Amino acid sequence: MSLILIASVGGSPNPIASAIAAKRPDFVLFLATEDVGKQPGSAGQVPEILAKAQRPRQPHEVLIVPPDDPEATFLALRDRLARLRAEHPRAELLFDYTGGTKSMTGALFQAAIATEGAAVQFMLGQRDDLHKVKDGTERPTRIAIEWLLAERTEARLRAAWESFDYATAAAGFAKLHGDLGSHEKAPEGMRQRLSDLAEVSRAFDLWDRFRHLRHDRKDKGPIVEEVLRPLVARHPALKPWLERTRACATSVPARILDLWRNAERCAARGRYDDAVARLYRLTEWVAQWWLQHKHGINSGAVDWSRITPQEVARAGLSEQMGKTTLSGFAQAWKLIAAKEPEGPVARFLTAPFPHEDPKKTGEGRLRDMLELRNKSILAHGERPLSKEDWEKWLAFAEKMRKDVMVPLWRAAGLASELPPQLPQDPAALGL
Repeated sequence: MSLILIASVGGSPNPIASAIAAKRPDFVLFLATEDVGKQPGSAGQVPEILAKAQRPRQPHEVLIVPPDDPEATFLALRDRLARLRAEHPRAELLFDYTGGTKSMTGALFQAAIATEGAAVQFMLGQRDDLHKVKDGTERPTRIAIEWLLAERTEARLRAAWESFDYATAAAGFAKLHGDLGSHEKAPEGMRQRLSDLAEVSRAFDLWDRFRHLRHDRKDKGPIVEEVLRPLVARHPALKPWLERTRACATSVPARILDLWRNAERCAARGRYDDAVARLYRLTEWVAQWWLQHKHGINSGAVDWSRITPQEVARAGLSEQMGKTTLSGFAQAWKLIAAKEPEGPVARFLTAPFPHEDPKKTGEGRLRDMLELRNKSILAHGERPLSKEDWEKWLAFAEKMRKDVMVPLWRAAGLASELPPQLPQDPAALGL
């Protein structure tokens, strides 16, 4: 790999000459000041620097910048660095800020921090006083900017939690920890924190992808509990989340409530088709679960002996008789109403639904929602759903939750409250 040295010039030429002699770069970009009136700039030092380094034919370029304009210096250096990157994509960039004015060195250091993968050094030497380093004692000394930069990257990755983007945070924290893990000057506490942030982000990404349990023996992928469990001892605030994922792994009603929060996360990211698809599945799942829990009827493998002819007629299932599954979205709902004519499902379907159409019932609104979903691109249509579509579905689901889900959960002896939303700030978990 080739080496490009970027060095600010000013003051004594000896430190930069020593840097070139020590590093033997393939190319040097000198950052030097222009002449201002009778005041000479530092560009005239370059030949002397190369002579002292005993590399008179050293490939180099001099970038002339104003002596006291750090912003202009940074912009000029940034543009030249971009071209250098294009010309030498695999080269290592080493910044040396030993010489030059304060404005130059400040701009150079800023450019180094803004350049991914860059290294920074200055020439450290022995001093007999506060004014000058003793010639011949200079040696290159690396500045550990990696873990300083890591803190800025960490802040950006933490912000990804605000939009529930745990996947980006998990990948970013893992890479940051991998890049920094062996750096001798990185604080041990920081390395441990980055490791934990990567793992907790991974756990909530798995959570967002419904990885609470494995459904068959072939499934060898990680689940939330496996990732969270080792972290609880260091971070007790994770214990409630560990308990909740265990509940989701063992309880269909818990997974249904969790699906509601998943839909909200999709909507928060503007993914309204995904959000509506989840509320659609939730509405269907509520009825499927209650049929199984209360009546022992599996909607995917129907035992028709558990359904009387009168119930078949009331539910409008005559054409479905003998089939293995209840194939229509509303059929499970209608069957519950037929079996429990005084129950919350029957009341919800027949009662007026708050709507601009005073004749609209809960069943009518249910079919409206079904039609809206069926026209979407993730169902049977081509139209992406909008925020307004999501809000219509959410309003329906809120009414359904209050009038149907809450009574059914209470009848089953279960807590009916929605669980907390997944965290949006690692600091709330002590991270």
